[in-house]
Amino acid sequence: MKYYLATNEVDVFHYGEMEDTCEFTTGQPVSFLYNTKEELVTALAGYGQEYQDPQVIDMQGLELPPVDPDQLD
Repeated sequence: MKYYLATNEVDVFHYGEMEDTCEFTTGQPVSFLYNTKEELVTALAGYGQEYQDPQVIDMQGLELPPVDPDQLD
């Protein structure tokens, strides 16, 4: 697992986790990859931002419950 942060360093902070084999692109001018969640949390704190667990939103804009990876087939 790796963690990403994409930001304009002012008021947009997109972040989350992804599998090691994934790649991402962003329209934000600055992006970072971290090996641990703690590194991501520290980076966000440096911008004065507090880490919040990511939310999964469906196509209607409704929040979906978290998925337990151990329950996937």
